[in-house]
Amino acid sequence: MTTRKGFIEVAGRRLHYVRMGEGPPVVMLHASPCSAKVMAPLQAILAVRFTTFAFDLPGFGLSDPPPGETVETWQLADTIAGAIRELGLSQVAAYGRHTGAGIAVEMARRHPALVSMVLTDGFPVFAQPYSEERLAEYLPPIVPRWDGGHLIWTWFRYREQHIFWPWDRATMASRADIELPNADFLHRGTVELLEAAAYRKVYASAFRHPGLAMIDEVAVPVCYGTRPGDSQHKTMKMYPSSAWMQEFPRDFLEAAALECRILERHPAQSAVPPHAGRIHPGMTATTDYVTTRTGQGFVVADGLDRPGLPLVVLHDLPGAAGLHAPWLEAMAAHRPVLALELGGNGHSDSASAGVAQWADEVEDLLDAAGIGRVCIHAIGTSAAVGVEFALRRPQRVAGLLLQSPPLVAPGWAEKVDFAPDIAPVRDGGHLLRLWHHLRDQELWFPWFETVPACARQVEPRIAPERLHQRALAMLRQPHHYRAIWCAVLEYPLAEAMVRVTVPMGVAGQAQDIFAPCRDRAAALTTGGLLLLPDEPVPAALLVEAWLSSVVGADTARPACATVQGGTAHAQA
Repeated sequence: MTTRKGFIEVAGRRLHYVRMGEGPPVVMLHASPCSAKVMAPLQAILAVRFTTFAFDLPGFGLSDPPPGETVETWQLADTIAGAIRELGLSQVAAYGRHTGAGIAVEMARRHPALVSMVLTDGFPVFAQPYSEERLAEYLPPIVPRWDGGHLIWTWFRYREQHIFWPWDRATMASRADIELPNADFLHRGTVELLEAAAYRKVYASAFRHPGLAMIDEVAVPVCYGTRPGDSQHKTMKMYPSSAWMQEFPRDFLEAAALECRILERHPAQSAVPPHAGRIHPGMTATTDYVTTRTGQGFVVADGLDRPGLPLVVLHDLPGAAGLHAPWLEAMAAHRPVLALELGGNGHSDSASAGVAQWADEVEDLLDAAGIGRVCIHAIGTSAAVGVEFALRRPQRVAGLLLQSPPLVAPGWAEKVDFAPDIAPVRDGGHLLRLWHHLRDQELWFPWFETVPACARQVEPRIAPERLHQRALAMLRQPHHYRAIWCAVLEYPLAEAMVRVTVPMGVAGQAQDIFAPCRDRAAALTTGGLLLLPDEPVPAALLVEAWLSSVVGADTARPACATVQGGTAHAQA
């Protein structure tokens, strides 16, 4: 089943979606406080008969938050309707769970020509309206703490909503009638809640929506579905007799089959255009996906309208491109910049970790974007990927800059506990293991030797907000974390560096984790050592000067491409 991910803009704000399948279009809207990821099992089933578009609601997943201090369901419905039209769809069927169900029904009420039918799974209905005081109590803010305690709080807050409804009313009367999900399910939901900085605003809209008071105003068919064990199952008796009600089986596959049959009763009458990408000449800052041989790779691009050889920035491993956002923006003032999240990291598809695989993905990025030659800036442990790519494809690398590459002692990875296993466990303990691993990296080198002689003599970057963003990046794909560390530290970096034939240099900032290794690394190159200030803008000026010196006359912009459904189309 081919999956394509992408972004669409409505009123200047991005909405992220996952597209799968073929047939009449169905838009899928998730519950709060999750993202489109929670719809993946059902989406894969519906995609056998429909072209499915599972959206991250505004403020969740990779979608931008809505503007303003508060938001109402009708505003979210208008946003989704705008996204549907931007995708080139004239009509869709809509499927929604909880918050998403309210948005789907509201969209059908306000845009009846756009919606052939709605199927809800737990349409929000409340016996008593929620006051603003109750909403503030039910939806507390999540504030990063120095000790990582907010991670554990969020884990058990998400876990609790599968034991009690409401989650903060731990009484027998509120006890849920469902099986407690496994650790991986709880981990996904916890990370989605932690990522949604504006979760309170969108989540609260579901509690303020009029619910049953507006269903008579909906002109298109709506099937109000619910299932035993769901928090909205008890509300079935509150619906008017005229409502199209459906109780689904507890069994997921049986329920999915029934949901598919219901959606087939009123299919959308709309052609479905092919998937279109957003990486093309003339763009300034954008995000999108490219198809690599290991799956969908998430790309951050900036300055694509500028002349000159593009710069590919390889993020620290494990990690994510977003952690280097200020650096990408600073370098984009000088030349086109692209950063691909390598497989098993960030928002890219999961894949087994390996330096050779990541080098393949870099080549796939260049091919998909129609780019021939590039400069490469490899940050930290991604030096292994930059070097490997330069050895494999020297004709495509005009210059290679390694920032504090990890030239550690031979066998280091085998002898020490350099990285924890952060696979999810039922008590959430993996969250704190990661948090303090990241924090210790700022305090000692090596970080597993917590003695005075190994204390780092630089200002530690341990502000809770910074550690929070780093932890989130790692927690998106926890099963790969230790394997990625093993892959980069087992790579014979020193041996490989001396075989590189393209212009290569070493750079470093004082606070880099592997700053103690940079002098040794610089001795293996002819490009010298470039000491960078901490601020991105002046550092970018130095890097740009270095690139210009090594690239020389090779500054003509190569042919570029637009990406249509993952296929490159060359342009002059």
